Amino acid sequence: MMKIKKIFIYVFAVGAVILLVINASYAIKYASDALNICFEMIVPSLFPFFICSGILIYSGFCELLAKAFQFCMYPLFRISPAGSSAFILGIVSGYPLGAVTAGELYSNNYLSKTEAERLLAFCNNSGPLFILGSVGIGVYSDIRYGTVLYIAHILAALTVGVMFRFYGRNKHTAPPARMTSPERSVGEIFDIALQNGIRNILTVCGAVLFFSVISRLFLDILPVSGAGAAVISGLSEFVTGTVKISALSIPIMEKLVLTSVIVAFAGISVHAQVMAVIAKYNLSLVPYIVGKILHGLTAGVYMMLYLHFHPITSAVFKPSMGRSFAASSAIETAAAVFVVFTCVICAVFLYAREYKRGH
Repeated sequence: MMKIKKIFIYVFAVGAVILLVINASYAIKYASDALNICFEMIVPSLFPFFICSGILIYSGFCELLAKAFQFCMYPLFRISPAGSSAFILGIVSGYPLGAVTAGELYSNNYLSKTEAERLLAFCNNSGPLFILGSVGIGVYSDIRYGTVLYIAHILAALTVGVMFRFYGRNKHTAPPARMTSPERSVGEIFDIALQNGIRNILTVCGAVLFFSVISRLFLDILPVSGAGAAVISGLSEFVTGTVKISALSIPIMEKLVLTSVIVAFAGISVHAQVMAVIAKYNLSLVPYIVGKILHGLTAGVYMMLYLHFHPITSAVFKPSMGRSFAASSAIETAAAVFVVFTCVICAVFLYAREYKRGH
């Protein structure tokens, strides 16, 4: 098995070098485009979430989430309640923060290895800002498309989580340490979160840059076009694939089903990011890969079921950019206020608990 894996790596690396040398001018252009994506989209949207994720984990906030979600995490997914933080951050912030958080929970002994691998299968999801804003408004010019896609996306993730409760059933072991956070100063917490955030964002951007260039060079030599090219592009890099699917000359319902599959599967670029950030934890990535395949298929099925009972016509969904942007702004503002309010309440609760302990 190891020999086959090495042969695959050698073939891939040699092929990538040949593509880069033969198409050097295109490679530079594609790399420039990928850097623009990193600077304009990935860093601004993900880096603050990486910092916030680290602060929540290393400040002990996961203990509160564990108590809040202990009624469902283990009965549904056979995962310790602490894993709820990875799932919540994954569906709020988007790829690949869910996987990053799952790895950090495992490294901090909040989860066993089997639980962390189960969690990886369904915690790494696309965020609402991308599906509602970029896909719903930016690509399809109507936030209602994004809303339906996001609901199917989350329902599919929960379904995959329930499926994977049977993974490693006989290998389940409790975390080696009790879920308690060591006492750290505010400066220490922020320093750890900042260092981890910088390392993770560099890893993500590096993976996006590399796979964006290689996949586009590879697609240039493939004798495919139309829907085939759009789907292959989406399987490689889901943002580009979503845009190409929206431009196809096929019915809108077929576009939404394909988009639902591509966004849920996430693409090789995202999987490479996850592999890079998870490698240091020595977790098996088989559950993650199988989980993302199931996620894509399940999201497509949910979208098909919805469209079967609620078929979309131009009379039902007419693009209205002004109202969509207004609705998007309202949703984002409400979500931001809710998150801030929740954090304030939790901070007050933590302070009150520590004050009682001290007295």
